Amino acid sequence: VGIAWRGFAVALIIFLASAAALGWLPLLLSPIAVGLLILYSYGKRFTDFPQVLLGIAQAVAPIGAWMGVTGGFSWVATALGLVMIGVIVRATNSGLGCPDWPFCYGQLLPPADDARAWIEWIHRTVAAVIGFEILGLAVLAVRDHRARGSILWPTLGAVALVGFQAWLGRETVRLGNSGESVTAHLASAMALVGLLVFLTVRAGYPARFPTRSGSQHFTLLAVFAAAATFALLLFGSHVTATDSALVFPDWPLMGGSLIPPLTEVTAAHVVHRWVAAVVALIVLAVAVAAWRTQRERPTLVRLATGATVLFAIQIVIGGAQVLTRLAEWTQTLHLALGAVIW
Repeated sequence: VGIAWRGFAVALIIFLASAAALGWLPLLLSPIAVGLLILYSYGKRFTDFPQVLLGIAQAVAPIGAWMGVTGGFSWVATALGLVMIGVIVRATNSGLGCPDWPFCYGQLLPPADDARAWIEWIHRTVAAVIGFEILGLAVLAVRDHRARGSILWPTLGAVALVGFQAWLGRETVRLGNSGESVTAHLASAMALVGLLVFLTVRAGYPARFPTRSGSQHFTLLAVFAAAATFALLLFGSHVTATDSALVFPDWPLMGGSLIPPLTEVTAAHVVHRWVAAVVALIVLAVAVAAWRTQRERPTLVRLATGATVLFAIQIVIGGAQVLTRLAEWTQTLHLALGAVIW
């Protein structure tokens, strides 16, 4: 026991020193990460789902990574963290852990011995906090950027999406996690992430762009790739909603064939794989176009190349889902990478 405590002390000192080296904000927030990891260690004593606590600690990683690199807060990273918690809810079948809404079993806090209820409650609580943060962002936009429509209206749109997302969350519970409600819930979440990305990028540019006479072909291709990726996310969500992720035991083939027969049982899975192949080619085309036409914008080239590399990893993780029979880490990572690529 003494050796364990000394090891913990050394690890804690290294962790806090590393956080301090990154900046004051990571150091200030480091107790949250430490607390989650400690809770995971002790969670084995009071829950059958201690890995969920570890998953929640991993879910805040996008936020922590962003703060560590930029030294500032990011709405995008926060939204991605919420998406990761949502994946954990789905992977642990906790979507109906609280059978009512907005309360949980008619009370503010769920039963102490119900792990799935706590997972869903954490998901709802984090979503509520982010909702208030976005509402505050809208207040700032109205107060300080009223003349910039490119900032004001997307921010107000984000508030509307938050309200719509909350309503969808209630409907998902009321409808017993029906396939349509789950897919719509994910679509709304991804739309919110995309809108926050736009706001983050747009805020760094002047109110009016200088007039450009060059070709907009690359811009149109990039927009098309983003739309295709968004559609692919919805196809993937439909696979989960229809419980058809494991209709084929093999990968990359499907029942030993690249073109298996389409049936009511297999259609969602087959179409998802086919669409993924097409979208992979589109993302690759964006990277090639960036290398050919956007050399003077190295950030665009890096982003396009990074998206292609991540998509290749995403394909492998998708295969791992099948081969590991939907291990929880594969589900979390699969949607996480999908959200980042989108």
